[in-house]
Amino acid sequence: MPLITGVDHNHRVVSVVAIGPVTVADVRDHVLHVKREHGIGYPEMLDARGAAFPSTAEDFQQIVEMVRALREDGPPGCTAIIVSSDADLDSLRALEEQLEGLCEVKAFRDEQEARVWLGTKARSQSA
Repeated sequence: MPLITGVDHNHRVVSVVAIGPVTVADVRDHVLHVKREHGIGYPEMLDARGAAFPSTAEDFQQIVEMVRALREDGPPGCTAIIVSSDADLDSLRALEEQLEGLCEVKAFRDEQEARVWLGTKARSQSA
């Protein structure tokens, strides 16, 4: 599976490593896994530096619909995505815009920046 997911209930965080080509079906399986593990509301750190994500408008629309359906169970946690190229960053910026108002997703090239952002968001969610 291209998305290796860990749900840490003690620290209330989801950690994900993406490897290789990731499909919308892989994203759906990941979301269902996190939901089964009761981690949907947790902040998520996704290391996608070794992956290729779906990037068509149709793919993004399917992901947006997944997130919209998830909101029925409560608000999803924020997600920081670490990418390896400017092209990936640009692609995910388009997804960020489509998810605005549904959940907070932000792509980064720098892991430390991603961790700081996620920590700040996690603290504001728990306050």
